[in-house]
Amino acid sequence: MRVTTRIPALRVTLAGLTSFGDGGRQPSQFFGVHSIATDSDGNIYTTETYEGKRVQKFVYTGMGPVTERDQGEVWPRE
Repeated sequence: MRVTTRIPALRVTLAGLTSFGDGGRQPSQFFGVHSIATDSDGNIYTTETYEGKRVQKFVYTGMGPVTERDQGEVWPRE
């Protein structure tokens, strides 16, 4: 069984741009991502299966340059 632990960000062409997250059960970590959705404000929502049984919301704060192929955990930022 393969468990999804990262969320990809894709270009319009579906080419990979970057990803964020890591495996686990803390904020910005994932264990079996099931669904990904966005709202009209650009926020991202994820739901998890298995024992995660939770929803996470990632608040859109604007666009910036992509400096790394994998952003890792996006919270907390020091």
